[in-house]
Amino acid sequence: MRIMDWLEDRTGLVSALRGQCSSGRSGPASRTVWISVLLFLLLVEVVTGVALMTVYSPSSTTAWSSVWYIQTQVPYGWLVRGVHHFASDALIVIAGLYLLGVVLRRAYRPPHDFVWFLSIGILAMIFGAALTGYLLPWDQNALASTRVRTNILALTPIIGPSLRQLLLGGAEFGNLSLARFYTLHVAVLPLCLAGAFFLRSRAVHRHGESMVRNCEVSSHFSPFGCSARIMTCAIVLAVVVGFVCYQSLSLGDQFLAAPADPTNSSYPARPEWWALFLFQWLKYFETPTAEMVGAIVVPGAMGALVLLIPYWHRVLPNRLAHRIVLLFGLLAFASVGWLTLTALRADQVPPDVDLAILRAKEKDGETLTSHEQRALRAARFHRDRERAGRLGRRSIELANEKGIPPEGPLALLTGDAVTRGPELFAQHCASCHRHFGSDGMGEKPAEPATSSDLGGFASRSWIRGLLKNPMDDRYFGRMVDDDGKPMHTRMRKWIESTLEDVESDEDQLKLDADFDAVAAYLEDESIHPGRLALENSDANKIELNDKSIDENAIDSHQRLIARGRKVFVSVCNECHSYRGERTGTFNAPEMFGYGSVDWLELMIANPAHESRYRSRGRGRARMPAFEEKIPHDEISLLAQWLHDARDDSTK
Repeated sequence: MRIMDWLEDRTGLVSALRGQCSSGRSGPASRTVWISVLLFLLLVEVVTGVALMTVYSPSSTTAWSSVWYIQTQVPYGWLVRGVHHFASDALIVIAGLYLLGVVLRRAYRPPHDFVWFLSIGILAMIFGAALTGYLLPWDQNALASTRVRTNILALTPIIGPSLRQLLLGGAEFGNLSLARFYTLHVAVLPLCLAGAFFLRSRAVHRHGESMVRNCEVSSHFSPFGCSARIMTCAIVLAVVVGFVCYQSLSLGDQFLAAPADPTNSSYPARPEWWALFLFQWLKYFETPTAEMVGAIVVPGAMGALVLLIPYWHRVLPNRLAHRIVLLFGLLAFASVGWLTLTALRADQVPPDVDLAILRAKEKDGETLTSHEQRALRAARFHRDRERAGRLGRRSIELANEKGIPPEGPLALLTGDAVTRGPELFAQHCASCHRHFGSDGMGEKPAEPATSSDLGGFASRSWIRGLLKNPMDDRYFGRMVDDDGKPMHTRMRKWIESTLEDVESDEDQLKLDADFDAVAAYLEDESIHPGRLALENSDANKIELNDKSIDENAIDSHQRLIARGRKVFVSVCNECHSYRGERTGTFNAPEMFGYGSVDWLELMIANPAHESRYRSRGRGRARMPAFEEKIPHDEISLLAQWLHDARDDSTK
């Protein structure tokens, strides 16, 4: 049969285009509830999409900023974007329910096979619109998820790599990638969907009477049916708006991940809920060849079987063919559900006690079962996801405070100490130091530390612990000289000799109070270097920024700091200099601004400086100088983070 005859027989489109469509052939249109809801949701997508297009700018330097602006600056922009997002999810659900209804009514058999093909195509285009739209916020989550999908596309034999390059506009993601996804999302796919619905309406118009016999529609107008459609559309819209409001209340400012960085491929991505089954399915195919089979061959074969359902009855009896179609659909839905639940269970983290046992077994080199390995992977995933969430929240916080810099949203994080500090610490410092027991990024290195733990450095509690036991592993206990002997023992000897002079409980209480005061003073020195001098040690001359503390507490804290200053001058200044001056002959590190950002910058840049640990003597600097290894602005970011992260949540 000629193609044009086949198309005319199925749709009547040829005669319609030629102006030969009989006016008497105005058979009933396909207006089922699900089709009505589907068209309604598509209208919602168009309206909200056009509204978003008036603000959105598709480029790598403006896309993330546009979404941030929509969410925070445009009145009800969060609602419009949320409805657009969740309506696309609802489209997938409604399209699936519609196809299920077609199967149950046997409305897929010829001459309705073309309607079936179009319905499958409409569902595929809805998926395509959701996938292309997912990249448009241009955050790390969208980029990582889309990278996985395009890598799967590249597995297609022969044409896969070329298709991926065509879609991305190059080898990697960039401006062209975003422009092409945007064009597909707002122009190509909507036009294709409109064409598919038009062809479908012509096909239903062509075979309206037989469609009625298959119980798809009624040929008579029914006010009740019209009201039911309107009510169903209203309920679906209410559910969508409910999801938007719930998400807004539960996520708050976490409506975006960090800005997309194409050079970063470590984001812990997960697909949308409707693609979790495929994510879990691909876990069973580990080698590249097997992955190609799992991602391309098997889904392609399944798609072909679904597409050819209208013709199954040609090789099987009608009743048997329909039963097999129902069984096939039931097995497909059950498999999708089982894979989705399995994917969700795989990301569940076991209780902390069990997790600690598993980590201990892993550290000891014991063989772990697949279930135990999965539990550890889930724990790492959630840890990485939480870290990524902090970056996203920090990005939004910086954007709200400072706006978007001209060079783009990525600059929000590259110049931010909260973001870059942990990364720099893990890269340059964690081979020797720890930060609250970790490498700064939440990881616990396998190799033991060889120097002090800098978590809370120069805080009151950190200094007080140092004064109590300087040779603790948190301080100098892990540090040894070339000959294997402990370093920085002079302070331990001084404390031991001081304790020997304690003759009564009263003396011990006074010593403890003096140590508490010195810790409070040095902490204040790290925040306000030089604010308190000996001649101005009157507590009434100390001004505190915290206005929420009651007057009695302020007076008490002021007196404690003033006492700490006096103790420092009378005792500590014998070894430790202050503004280059000391009363004794021993040379210990400078304490002016101790623990402040400036003090830390010089310590990191040149620890052998005369005001720090020098390059000679038993307590000399063993830490390498970083002034020629990393740029000064990175040293500043690291110092700022160490200063500000004293109460870091990762501890």
